Amino acid sequence: MLSKLKDLAAGAMKSVSGQFATAAGAIADLAASLANRAAAAADLGRILDIIDMVPGVNFDKPELDADYLNTLLIAVQMGELTLAIHYRQQTEASVVRLHSIATDEANALTASDNKFSSKTLITGDGDKPAIQMLMNAEHLAKNYRHVSADTLINALAFPIENVKGGFLIAKPFRAIARPIAGWLLNIIFDQGENLHRRFLGNRGEHQPQLPSPPADTERADAARTSRMLEDDQVDKPRVDMQ
Repeated sequence: MLSKLKDLAAGAMKSVSGQFATAAGAIADLAASLANRAAAAADLGRILDIIDMVPGVNFDKPELDADYLNTLLIAVQMGELTLAIHYRQQTEASVVRLHSIATDEANALTASDNKFSSKTLITGDGDKPAIQMLMNAEHLAKNYRHVSADTLINALAFPIENVKGGFLIAKPFRAIARPIAGWLLNIIFDQGENLHRRFLGNRGEHQPQLPSPPADTERADAARTSRMLEDDQVDKPRVDMQ
């Protein structure tokens, strides 16, 4: 399936010019790469790069304070771009312009000792994280099952679809976002389940039977595509804990 996206994105290149053509070319390259292996953290970084190169895309610049951080489930941070996932009455996700937030800074802003933890997805220069996942531990443990793949896909695609002419490259972009969203969702669920068990253990409670996650079509497609890609790869992407 992903190998066909290269042709689709190449076709889109014939219909666009300038920076749109550059973005379409990046989509085609990523689609061709994904056709031969499983999604990985580097691919999420490439998706954020593609979003950033599309002309007309404007990112929100949220105010970093306790109110913002307390509703945060996870922030996937790469440079100044962040995929922020919140849960209030429902799950919200968006790509925003926000400098990477260290766990110490997040804890200080929320007047807590260990509310936040982090996971390095890709190590950069000097062992500093190139892509980091910041987690609001207890909030994630309680609400991780409200996250779905279609939420992540929509968050990644929205900046492109929301600009003039973005529809030309939106379809192939959504297709490459799907397996990456499935891969990221697996990490979110693994972390959420681990934290859920940890908090229950700390309180001496018995672990209840958890409800099934929402069975939305996008998430099912993402998980299926991710599994298909993983069948072609011997080594899974390495994720280091901080």
